[in-house]
Amino acid sequence: MLQMTDKELKKLNTIKKILGGECTKKEASESLGITTRQINRLILKYKTDGEDAFIHKNRGRESKKKISENTKEEIKNLYITEYFDYNFTHFYEEIREKYKLSRKTISSILSEADIISPEAQHKTVKLYNASIKKAIRQKEATEEQIMIYQKRQETEKQKHIRRSSLLYNYGQEVQMDAAFAMWYGQKVRALHLAIDKATKRVLFGWFDIQETTRAYFSMLMNIILNNGIPKKIKTDKRGTFSINNVKTKSNLNTTQFGRICEELEIHLSSSSDPLFKPNVERENKTFKGRLIAELRHENITEDNDANEYLNNVFIPKMNAKFAYEINSEKNDMRENNYSLEELNIIISEQYVRKVDNSSAIKYKGNYYVPVDIETGEIISFPRNTLCTIIIAYDYTLWCNIENNLYILTEIKAPDKKIYQKTTKTIEEINRSKAHKPAPDHPWKRYKKN
Repeated sequence: MLQMTDKELKKLNTIKKILGGECTKKEASESLGITTRQINRLILKYKTDGEDAFIHKNRGRESKKKISENTKEEIKNLYITEYFDYNFTHFYEEIREKYKLSRKTISSILSEADIISPEAQHKTVKLYNASIKKAIRQKEATEEQIMIYQKRQETEKQKHIRRSSLLYNYGQEVQMDAAFAMWYGQKVRALHLAIDKATKRVLFGWFDIQETTRAYFSMLMNIILNNGIPKKIKTDKRGTFSINNVKTKSNLNTTQFGRICEELEIHLSSSSDPLFKPNVERENKTFKGRLIAELRHENITEDNDANEYLNNVFIPKMNAKFAYEINSEKNDMRENNYSLEELNIIISEQYVRKVDNSSAIKYKGNYYVPVDIETGEIISFPRNTLCTIIIAYDYTLWCNIENNLYILTEIKAPDKKIYQKTTKTIEEINRSKAHKPAPDHPWKRYKKN
C-alpha cells in the first residue's frame, strides 16, 4: 500500500471525526480550507473506496511527459560539443524543432548537468566556478564538466578583454619618469619607467644609482628595439630634457636627449607639473606597493639582478594584469628601420671641439686622433677644424668631421714646456729690457732746435 502524505492523512482523520460525531462539517471545512460540498464528496469516497480514496491516483505512476535519460544525455552532449558558446535561449531556438521541448525544460536539463550560460549573471558564475573547482580538487568532476568549465573560462576571458577607451593610439604618447626608493639592498635607487598612455603598458624599466641621462638612453634604446619608435615622449623638466636647466659649455642648442629625439623624429615635451604625465606617476606608486616586496622575497640585492627581474619577470606580469591589448588598427608606434650600429651612434652624447695644430682633439684632459674605420690610418686635419666628439651608446669614442665618421684613438699628451730659473739679478734684467741708442746714433745727430 502506498504511503499517504501529511495532507492526505489530515483529510482522512478529519472525515473520520465527522463520521464519529467529533466535529461538524462546517468545522471540518474551516480546518481543511475547503467547501462543505467538497467535504460531502470526501465522505462519499471514503464510504465507497475506504482509505485508498485519499491517495492521488497518479501516485507511483511514471508521467507520460517525462523526458527519458537518453534524451537528456543527448541534449547535454550536443551542447557541450557543438553549442557551448550559445546562450540557453539561442540553443533552445536551434533544437526546439527536433526535440519539441520548452525553453525552461532545456535550461533545467543543462542546469542539472552543472552547465551555465555564457550570459549568466556574475553571482551564478561565481557559484558555478566555486562548485566546479571544489569538484576538481576532490576528483569528483567528470571530463565533460572539466571541458565545459575550461570553455567557460575562455569565454569569460574573451568577454572581458581589456581595451583602452581613450582616443589615444599605441605609441602616440610615451611618458617617462624616475622614482626614488630603497627598492633593494641598503641604498636608495632610482627606478626609471616608460609607460604607453593608450595601453597603460610598461615598455621598459631601469634601476640606476641616480636619475641619469644614460638610464633614459637605455630605456629609449630598448623601447625602439622591442616596440618601435614612439611619436611623442613626455617628461619632467630635469636637465636631461630641458635646455633651460642644462649647465654645459657645449655649442648644442638642445639637450643630448632632445637632440636624439630630433634625429629620430620624436616630439619631446616637458613640464614640471606631475599631472602632465599622470600614467607614469600612478605606475610609480603601483610599483612601490608591489616591486619592493617581490625583490625582498627573491633576495635580490644587486643592480644587474634587479634589472633582469624587473624586465623579464615583473613588468610582463604587470602588463598581463593591468595593460590593455594593443589595437593594430590604432598604432602610431613607427617601425624601427635603423640598424643596431646606427642606433649606437644616434643614441649617444655629442660635444663640439676643434682640432689643434698637431691634428689632435682634446677631450676631458686626454688627446685623441681620428682614425679611418676601413684603413686604420690616422687622418690629419687643419688647425681649428670643427669636430663633434661622439660617446656612443656602448661608450666607444667616435668623431664626426665634415660629415664623416672616424673612430677616436687616444695618444700620449704632448710634453709641457719646461721653464728654467734664471740667475740674473734684477738690475741685469732691467738693463736687458731697456735699450739706449749710442751717442752717434743717427737719431741723435739730427736734433730739433
